Amino acid sequence: MKNRIIFIYALTLLLLAGCERKVDVAFSYEGNKLVVNSLIQADSTIYVRVTKSVPVNVYNDADFREVEHANVNIQDDKGNTIPVTYKNILGNNYFVSSQTATTGIKYTISASAPGLTPVSGTDTLPAPPQVYGAAAQRTFSRVTFGLKDYPMAENYYRIRLFHADSNGAILSGMLFRLDPAFNNNVVDIISSAPAANLIMSDKRFDGRELTFVLQTQDALTPTSYLVVEVTTLTYNAYQYLKSVAAQQQNVGGIVSEPVRVFSNVLDGYGIVAGINARRLLFKVD
Repeated sequence: MKNRIIFIYALTLLLLAGCERKVDVAFSYEGNKLVVNSLIQADSTIYVRVTKSVPVNVYNDADFREVEHANVNIQDDKGNTIPVTYKNILGNNYFVSSQTATTGIKYTISASAPGLTPVSGTDTLPAPPQVYGAAAQRTFSRVTFGLKDYPMAENYYRIRLFHADSNGAILSGMLFRLDPAFNNNVVDIISSAPAANLIMSDKRFDGRELTFVLQTQDALTPTSYLVVEVTTLTYNAYQYLKSVAAQQQNVGGIVSEPVRVFSNVLDGYGIVAGINARRLLFKVD
């Protein structure tokens, strides 16, 4: 069967709440399948969104609807079933767990609905990043912070930078890049263009303690407050966020090949993945 592009709703975690955006996934289209999206966060209840895939020739957003009469089951790695409640949040429906997620626990999310093949996805909530010492100097438009990588393990990270108020409330995102003068050995490729986030593995600094230097696109304002957010990702979260970022870069390209968004949902589409974020609030000197 020839590959076609189908549209699914992909859950993209933003600052304080989940936000959905439509992404293209290159699959052999085999009819309607369940789409399950859940990014499991530390110390938070688990939010699960269940929708249904539609073919490429469907463009009306109204056709991207929740599946009626869907059932969702969440189990931990000890076999305990976690009760869920069906809730409407900002106009979208979610299955929300009755308890918060715990670091180190593996969760399996299963979904079923009449007339559709049952699906499931599994992932673990990773340990939090070991970050410290965020600081900035307005003269150089540089932000620094320390990271101690967990040794003897394959680790993945996402870095984001925000404007904030003195209490740490997020005001807006910032564009930045790794300063090549200081971080040329941290990642395989350092982009010349600033971006809203940096997604990377610890392949080049496994088990080391090092200082990251971020170069902001815009000059830093004295006495302003910033937040560095560092998130540990599981392999599934890393592959998913990396593929979504690659696809967004290809949007509007005429000759570029479609990017297949990573999915770990068996017999369906979507993502079930663990993330664990830490934020450092600091004042620009």
